[in-house]
Amino acid sequence: MICMEESLALVGRLAREAGPPVVAASSLGSWHWCSIKAWHSTSLFNAGWLSPDSLPLEAWRGLALLWAAEFSKNSFIRVIRGRLLHGEDPGSAIGDALQGAALARRLAQGGAEEMQRLNREGVVPVLGLIDPGAYERQLRRYAEADDPVEYYRREEWPLIARKPRGRVYTVIGVPDQVEWSPAGLRVVEVKTTSRPQLMRRRQRGYWAARTQLAAYAWILSERWPVEEAVLLVRDASGATVLRERLDPGELAAWFEDHVLPEIGDWLASPRPPAKPARPPCRSCEYGGRHPLTREGSPSTA
Repeated sequence: MICMEESLALVGRLAREAGPPVVAASSLGSWHWCSIKAWHSTSLFNAGWLSPDSLPLEAWRGLALLWAAEFSKNSFIRVIRGRLLHGEDPGSAIGDALQGAALARRLAQGGAEEMQRLNREGVVPVLGLIDPGAYERQLRRYAEADDPVEYYRREEWPLIARKPRGRVYTVIGVPDQVEWSPAGLRVVEVKTTSRPQLMRRRQRGYWAARTQLAAYAWILSERWPVEEAVLLVRDASGATVLRERLDPGELAAWFEDHVLPEIGDWLASPRPPAKPARPPCRSCEYGGRHPLTREGSPSTA
């Protein structure tokens, strides 16, 4: 399986050693779908701290795999649908899908050498999803913010972050909505699904969304009283299929007591978890419909 390539384990370890490290709320949520995929997404978040000048070839091979998977996601129908339902411009979503498919194919065919070329050409100027300089600036802006809603509205990248006590990593994320309600501060997580019945049955998609919402409630509660936490699920037409109001205090406590030790610590670890027994390989960017499985793995380039 591509997701078990040794080059991915190498780049994951190097990225965590180079980075703060950071663990994204989205990766914490995706753990419920597949722990190894969540670990790889955490690798890509931290890979921005890697220096191109000192990387071994095997790490470039791992980066080619990670970026090919990331680019390919843009052409997934569920991703495009989700972006549109979040209010993004259709032209931008379609353009990203076409470009992402082309770049994924280039990396599938060219491997490590193509990854180096994309870096030199400025297509991938930073080796990870986060630019370290932009990250430090945004952390300062968040720390200086007096009003979280105003901060969320004015910033192009309204990052929120909190470092768990006694741990080396920082939990980060960008909520879908942060707003004032009559009761106080409200944080909202919006998800789209093509199978709403599974959300209503509290299957893993539900727990992934709940975990992500819990991360935001926990981060914001460090500085402000969060009075409402809302999970909003829409179907492919945009109709609301689930709206759940959760106690933000209970969510934050659950996050600290269970999510951090059971998921966060694993994602920050330089050692990847074992592949789960029932991962959703068919719908995964590392799975059977991915360009890498059709045209050859960059790990052999």
